[in-house]
Amino acid sequence: MKNSKSFYLAILFLPWLTLPFLGRNAFKKFLPAAIFISIFTKAIDIFGEKKRWWRFYKGIPPFDSMNFFNLGPYFVTSLWILKMTYGKFPVYLISNIVLHICFIYLGGLNFVKRFKIFTLVKLTKFKYLLIDFFRALLLYNFQYINELRKKRFLIEK
Repeated sequence: MKNSKSFYLAILFLPWLTLPFLGRNAFKKFLPAAIFISIFTKAIDIFGEKKRWWRFYKGIPPFDSMNFFNLGPYFVTSLWILKMTYGKFPVYLISNIVLHICFIYLGGLNFVKRFKIFTLVKLTKFKYLLIDFFRALLLYNFQYINELRKKRFLIEK
């Protein structure tokens, strides 16, 4: 693909332009969970690549293409989904399932393959959906535990 450097930079930076609409308090509240899930996702990426579940393209050295996707759309989407649905677990679960099904089965995987971000190799779409579902549960639980920790800290003061 021509202009792939521009594309990778765009998928990294464009989602961040939405953060002023998120609000400072929401950003501060959900930032630890977004950082956690991004680090966890990178660990899964490395593990999955060794198992040949998927393949990442080169990106802009020293980063592979998935780094741009994880630090751009995935990171920012994690913040937004928590802001819109945190405290309403059924809504969170349904919206995540719908988003993941749309991404996996309605063209998102074709998009990331076409634009040389990643492609599934040995992993089926359903197994990829299960991994995404697990990550969604982990994200919500991390935020929930973080909120409990903050409340305990305030009570102890």
